[in-house]
Amino acid sequence: MPRLLLSFLLGMLGLAPPAWAQQQARILLKVAPDSQHFWCRYTVWLPAGSARSPRFLNLDRRFTVIRVRSPRLSGLSIQPYLYAPFQDTVQRIALAHPGLKQRRKRVTITYEGTLSDRYATDQVMEFSRSTLWLPFVPYQEDAPLAYSLDVQVPASYTVVSTRPSRKARAGHFRFRGRTSAIEPTALVGRNFHQLTAAPPKPAVTVIKANPLLRADTLLLAEATRICSYYNQTIGRRDSIARFTVLLPGTNRNAFALLDNAVDITYSDFDVRKREDRLILAHEISHKWWAYGSISTYEEWLNEGFATYSGLLYLRAAGDTAGFRTELDKRLASAAGAPPILGFDRSKYDYPTIRRVVYAKGTAVLHALHTRVGDDVFLRLLAATAARKTATTEGFLTLVGQEAGPDTQRWLREQLAR
Repeated sequence: MPRLLLSFLLGMLGLAPPAWAQQQARILLKVAPDSQHFWCRYTVWLPAGSARSPRFLNLDRRFTVIRVRSPRLSGLSIQPYLYAPFQDTVQRIALAHPGLKQRRKRVTITYEGTLSDRYATDQVMEFSRSTLWLPFVPYQEDAPLAYSLDVQVPASYTVVSTRPSRKARAGHFRFRGRTSAIEPTALVGRNFHQLTAAPPKPAVTVIKANPLLRADTLLLAEATRICSYYNQTIGRRDSIARFTVLLPGTNRNAFALLDNAVDITYSDFDVRKREDRLILAHEISHKWWAYGSISTYEEWLNEGFATYSGLLYLRAAGDTAGFRTELDKRLASAAGAPPILGFDRSKYDYPTIRRVVYAKGTAVLHALHTRVGDDVFLRLLAATAARKTATTEGFLTLVGQEAGPDTQRWLREQLAR
């Protein structure tokens, strides 16, 4: 089958994002740690699309736009508006280009801002997904992005990211990677401490802004075990050789990064606690569960799958009591929640959204697991992960292939009730 036709069919089934839709970006970040101030020049090549001009980019309202440039730009407006997925006001940058042909567009936005104490401490400045420091196309914040990131800092500072720098000299660091649109990451500080797992296990690295503790050594060992388990199960067809755990110490939350990394900001994170071990397993699994739209009910393909994957790890690690206890919590939360299929997030509060996307997603997967058994279920998860499944219909197609049409019909009924 011709490659273009195959890509089209996979995209229609929701099994993989179209390769030609991937954005490319070149980012120059200049940081003044003493004042927590930064300046950024962000150049993105937007792929051709079917929509006519204008095109839009969102930027956090805390930052000041200095300049916007794009070849043949005929109109520009920057206005605040309420962006529903974030339930917050952002800046909308509207770009008009002459003509009706939709061609690949280069857009350069220069802006500056100051990080709040939420993202900066005396030890580190955190530029990450949670910081929302990069522009993005509305409703495409998790769209695939190939990027280069150059960071300039005072000579006494250093910069780390989700992978080693491609080029580093005093005050200048360069990173390259592929991740989602808002996830290129840079931690800026005077000193970072690092632990790395010994081969032949997955090359897991822990990078911390504060001095290392015994809990960090335990975290490294646990993260290595989790990666090994997932490589043998959900990731058996798309395994990982390296993984990075970032510990900025900004004490806020934990979240996954598509570029084989997780950012855990909690200053007291300790995998000897079941809750923290489950958080780590959940976030690492997002290496495979990150392709459903976070603006629709398809997000259950991310959060429901990551939640259940974390529970499966607990069970595999021997904590069967913890598996049952944590599963029962989610089953109780899912009871009476609206159906997953067709769930309109805009009509509900955030607690209800979490009940549907996290808890009910977990309940449905557990019911499917119970129905088909371990072998078929893990084979199905591995196929779903390998194909970067982005829609419920795509997942249902795989269920039909791996477990048969009767189970496919049954699962559709579960998702609709």
